[in-house]
Amino acid sequence: MKKLRLEDSEIRAIKEIATKVFGEKCRVFIFGSRTNLELKGGDIDIFIEVPEIKNVTSKKVEFLVELKEQIGEQKIDLIVATPDCQKPICLEAREKGVEI
Repeated sequence: MKKLRLEDSEIRAIKEIATKVFGEKCRVFIFGSRTNLELKGGDIDIFIEVPEIKNVTSKKVEFLVELKEQIGEQKIDLIVATPDCQKPICLEAREKGVEI
């Protein structure tokens, strides 16, 4: 896996909480500035691909609350979409992001 500007414990927490909240079939990508090892700082851009969207707002809140409890206060951008999403942000996350 390509190296990310995240601690191993942060990567593990993101993946574990995503699986718990969104299910075993979800795919999790980190994209944006945290995939560039030469940059500093920046928010954590997370794209979670789920087979179907159900109760997405409450699940996003649950995910973000649990994640902040695990890794501390950080700026996190979270996108949840299905595999058929063709919005530019979905395409960018899949093409340029790192699946964890």
